[in-house]
Amino acid sequence: MLFTINASQISHNAFDDETIVIHFASGNYFSLRDAASAIWKRLEKQPLTASAIAAAFDEAPAEAVTEVDHFLGQLLKNQLICETQDGGEPESVDGLGCWRAPKIEIYDDMRNTLLGDVIHDTDESGWPQMAPDGLRQ
Repeated sequence: MLFTINASQISHNAFDDETIVIHFASGNYFSLRDAASAIWKRLEKQPLTASAIAAAFDEAPAEAVTEVDHFLGQLLKNQLICETQDGGEPESVDGLGCWRAPKIEIYDDMRNTLLGDVIHDTDESGWPQMAPDGLRQ
């Protein structure tokens, strides 16, 4: 199964070894560091399978495919990537260095600010100060 970035549902930016991804519909944002960020950058270039990603790591242990598949499952569950039939099986993926298990951190503390209507949901001082839930228009 090939996976690709769900570009119409997210915004993302890379900073050194971290990629921040914002999901528009949920208002959640995600931190992908180190190996997770490297995988994301490869997904930007082409759709990939879990096995192709795991094979791109040097000295990946046998459980690497399972861990990459779990990571991709988390991205899929949060609608940051989607399955695709386009792209075919890549022959090879640029090396991703030594094996490190990819991890994702999920944050929802800015959900109200990211999902809020900047005109109708702010308090008297304006955005990003959101009005309490009961006082929103």
